[in-house]
Amino acid sequence: MIVRINFTSEADVTTEKLKELEETICDTVDCEPLYKKGDGSLTTFYSWQHILDSSDPRLKEENTKYQLVTKTNLVRLHVNKEYIVDLDLFLSKHPEIKINLRGMVKTLETNYDSIISQMQDVQSRMENALKGFDKQVEFNQKCDVHVANLGLLHINQVGYAVDFCTEQLQELLNVGWRIIACCVQPDGRRPDYILGRYNPLEEEKLICVKF
Repeated sequence: MIVRINFTSEADVTTEKLKELEETICDTVDCEPLYKKGDGSLTTFYSWQHILDSSDPRLKEENTKYQLVTKTNLVRLHVNKEYIVDLDLFLSKHPEIKINLRGMVKTLETNYDSIISQMQDVQSRMENALKGFDKQVEFNQKCDVHVANLGLLHINQVGYAVDFCTEQLQELLNVGWRIIACCVQPDGRRPDYILGRYNPLEEEKLICVKF
């Protein structure tokens, strides 16, 4: 199951683990290198507060604000970036890293197996809906009009017919023109039509036709 995730908190991992994580995600992971302070705690580097060189004279200043820190092989993962991952693969390789599933099914379950089962059920329903989509006539329920299908992509020439009767319209349909829109005029006896067709003469400059 392919999902969007982000990390739940700023987790600390080794640089080796970071490489494994990036190989699993197939993306660059947002993170910061960590440094060790004199008391052993970890921190990110701030140039106005931390110094890496023990011989730096600023460390000997009276009431200095600077602290000596040493670089470690740890990095801190950021929480603000999202990644597209295979959930089963990610959990099998990195079970110790806590993540949030983004835009997925909400559940009260804490067991990932239950979450995966629900997502697979949603995926199955979507696939079944897509299978039946091509067999149904697309219809816009709000506007009560049919929605044109991919046939519109084959049209490379358009035309318009003003105040056309049914017989005239049928003559155009017989030679390959198709109705894109029917425009009923409140003060007219017959509607206007916007028509389109595929013209194979692509090397010629095609113009809009007025019938």
